[in-house]
Amino acid sequence: MGIKIEYMPFSDVQRQMQSWRDRILGIVFFSDSNPHSLNEIPKIHLNTPVLAGESIACEVWLSDVSTESASSRDVISGSKGDIQYRLDGELLFGVISLDELAFSQEQFENIENKTSPLQQATESAYRQIFALIDALGYSHLYRFWNYMEDINETSHDLERYRQFNVGRKHVLMHSGRDVGSELPAACALGLANGPLSIAFLAGKTAAIAIENPRQIKAYDYPEQYGPLTPSFSRATLLHSGNQATLFISGTASIVGHQTRHASDAAAQTKETLFNLEAVIAEANRKLDQPRFNLRDTFLRVYIRQPKDLDAVRAELQSHSKGEINAIFILADVCRHDLLVEIEATIQCTAVVA
Repeated sequence: MGIKIEYMPFSDVQRQMQSWRDRILGIVFFSDSNPHSLNEIPKIHLNTPVLAGESIACEVWLSDVSTESASSRDVISGSKGDIQYRLDGELLFGVISLDELAFSQEQFENIENKTSPLQQATESAYRQIFALIDALGYSHLYRFWNYMEDINETSHDLERYRQFNVGRKHVLMHSGRDVGSELPAACALGLANGPLSIAFLAGKTAAIAIENPRQIKAYDYPEQYGPLTPSFSRATLLHSGNQATLFISGTASIVGHQTRHASDAAAQTKETLFNLEAVIAEANRKLDQPRFNLRDTFLRVYIRQPKDLDAVRAELQSHSKGEINAIFILADVCRHDLLVEIEATIQCTAVVA
């Protein structure tokens, strides 16, 4: 089993040989590039300004067949319901986008205990995802990326991020997937507009949930963070043979369960880096060898306010002691007082005990 991640401008994706494009599982677009020429490939487009790192444009997830015969790892495209996906025999990358207007309250007048359109859309999306992976046999979830409009706004007497958490948790509980040790890595970000958009990576091999000893597990947060807790692990560790991949969730300036350094983007970035290093240290402990390294990876950095870009970038530069390999994206983080969130996927060669 293997996966490879490459970062490049959209024009470079178009110029690749067909044999390379046939290995693509999915793409995340960070720019205004028109991806419609890749209709058969699952893709998610973050319709939000890129503050720095515009040349990256695309994050391409590829099936890595270096240790497998090509015939046994052919990438196959498919769709079911609202999901578009690709799979290769071991891994499945899928995307789903749902318009909340399709779940407006007027269409559900006869339903008791009405829920918000966002919660209904979330439940629909997650039900479809779980039905798909169970039907195809890719039942282990590694990573979710969740994007929604106005994540911190309040409607239907509840913040929209908390509406999303309720919808996600309902489906996890109903499917028996709310066990903390089996929750995938995830992020949830707010964009200025657009549908509920979700990308996910699943597979046939079980992963290890990684937690941060500096933080309370998200699914154990106290009630002040909503009627149902967020459902994700701080990271997931996936390994097969001599390859190990660490999917790190969106990480912010939280210690215990509380936000630290409100209104100070530089201090929040430094605290976030401490948290990232703590997660990596925990993953290396599981590997029983120090192989993962934050300085050797690409970072996806979400910033709430454009004015904080220089401060955030300066902290990253100081930490890395070299060039920053990152893209900086304008997005709202899941709490009003969080100004920056960072996520990463790190790969290494390791023999896992």
